[in-house]
Amino acid sequence: MFKQKINSETILILIIVVAIILRFINYFEIPFTHDEFSALFRLKFDNFSELINKGVKIDGHPAGIQVFLYYWTKLFGTQEWVVKLPFTIMGILSVYLIYLIGKKWFNETVGLISASYIASIQFTVMYSQIARPYISGMFFSLLMIYYWSNLIMHSDKSFIKNSFLFIISTSLCAYNHHFSLLFAAIVGISGIFFIPKKFRIKYILSGVMIFILYIPHLKIFYYQLNIGGVEGWLGKPHNDFLVEFIYYIFNYSIFVIALTLGIILFGLFHFKKDTFNLKLITLSFAWFIIPFLIGFLYSRYVNAVLQYSVLIFSFPLLFFILFGFIKKQNTKINFILVLVILLTNILTLIYSRKHYDIFYKSVYKQILTDYENIKKDNSHTVYIIDSHKRITDYYTSNLDIDTDFVNYSNTFENIKEFKNFLETGIGSYDKLYFGCLSSVSPNIVPLIQDYFPKIEIQNNYFGGTTYLFSKQFNETKNTIDSLSFDSINSKSWSSIDSSRIISINDSIKDDNVYFMNNDIEWGPAYSCALKDIMRNKNNFIDISVKVKSKDNIDEVILVGSLELNGKSIYWSGTEFNEFILSQGDNSYWIIVHHSIKLSDIYLKHDNIVLKIYIWNKGRKNFIINDFNIKLRKGNPIIYGLFEKI
Repeated sequence: MFKQKINSETILILIIVVAIILRFINYFEIPFTHDEFSALFRLKFDNFSELINKGVKIDGHPAGIQVFLYYWTKLFGTQEWVVKLPFTIMGILSVYLIYLIGKKWFNETVGLISASYIASIQFTVMYSQIARPYISGMFFSLLMIYYWSNLIMHSDKSFIKNSFLFIISTSLCAYNHHFSLLFAAIVGISGIFFIPKKFRIKYILSGVMIFILYIPHLKIFYYQLNIGGVEGWLGKPHNDFLVEFIYYIFNYSIFVIALTLGIILFGLFHFKKDTFNLKLITLSFAWFIIPFLIGFLYSRYVNAVLQYSVLIFSFPLLFFILFGFIKKQNTKINFILVLVILLTNILTLIYSRKHYDIFYKSVYKQILTDYENIKKDNSHTVYIIDSHKRITDYYTSNLDIDTDFVNYSNTFENIKEFKNFLETGIGSYDKLYFGCLSSVSPNIVPLIQDYFPKIEIQNNYFGGTTYLFSKQFNETKNTIDSLSFDSINSKSWSSIDSSRIISINDSIKDDNVYFMNNDIEWGPAYSCALKDIMRNKNNFIDISVKVKSKDNIDEVILVGSLELNGKSIYWSGTEFNEFILSQGDNSYWIIVHHSIKLSDIYLKHDNIVLKIYIWNKGRKNFIINDFNIKLRKGNPIIYGLFEKI
């Protein structure tokens, strides 16, 4: 009865329908990402030559997707859904392709299981909604593998047709992304060892044809190779990169991982040696691991290029590694396996990963809509926005939002200019709105709190945050430790010479302060185990100290560092001069800030020690007081699309 109602085709249709639904939910609401804006801004050229020289070469990606978008947008426009549509379709077709390959290489059960994961995990759902060369590269790669399989497994059937389609799909990989080009080369070379001997020459000639088709792109390839990687913003990978990537693939969910392990155990329980294809599982492992190793080693020793997105071309092979040994199951078992995989992945996609909440809210747009909403309900408020200018212009124009705000990057060259603005330009305002990207200096928020102490609103988005500050007293008890020279009780402070504690009359009361002169290089220092104070990896550690000096105090630095077993794993510092508006004015105290953004630091070590100190590098004369260390709540989803929330 069950088999009559449900067959393998019905199960496959269910998987594809789920893939369609997950990718098209509120499709017209999906915003452009930063990378999509970048691509669109590089399409505004009058001719093909300008597109290549000014829109392709400088980007570091091959020309294929940029050229496609150039003509696609000329024909159909630049609305979000229009630009994304071809990539979403390729994402859905990839689900069908992985099924065909899994069925051809192993059996129907392996194909259905693999298709279920590709249909429903965040990695593939999200990149199907982004018009960049990632899901397209996965589609071209799977297409290439499919026709490669036909050439290798059925060399005597339709060789010319399969060879032609293999050449086309491999060439598309080459023009799509440098990592899909790398993957295509690995697949192509593998074929020399697998194809029957009598077809080897023809196969090699196919490779020659692929190279000939790539020749027009060689100049661009060599130009981009000389540019290097993206190390300006992308850090070098750590040793656990692959483990984290696999964790990411499985939605950072213990439930998805448990289910995956359960399916593996189920397969082992029903394992049959005569159906086990070790050769193809080994090939899957090689194809999956080699691009990673090349990217990892290149990133560690040459220039950083490795990120999760560039492994999307080879990652489908992971499912063959995990499930390739499972023997073919009956229709009922296949249906149950597929249903459980889809339900688990969908629930974690929606509730654990919060995909439709986080991904569908562009920080560039939210900064402006929050500005509009807060403006309606708050008078006597100054509005400051630190965002991407061209993207801001796009949204203010499209959404008809006024521009009665201060553009931070256009107005202030440094923190000193911003402090001067806070000191002299906003005395009549009761509140301050600040919308910023994740790249903003972490010192800015504590500086604002010198004038507007209380954070009344903090809205968190992927890639940025919006705040509303007020002048009300901030009652939040977030102090980690503080040092006043009237009394020193904490054992966490060191390098304090009691002979340097002096008393001054500060117009209101007598104060004990700490005197530093050109005889001393290192000032008071604080240290503690990071785990004792850190509540969340997205928190900030805000450090401040008051300073007075008659002299110029350049090359005096407030330092925050993290050490592991006596070796520095992170060091940052802020010069006192960044906060001093008028040199040599000894009439008032200056507050110097330095903040540590924990979310940007690799913290997966035990026994990390936080150290904070003053480095009198320039051997200057000054006095200090009120050394404070506070913990500030960060943005828990600042990198939430790629990291565990």
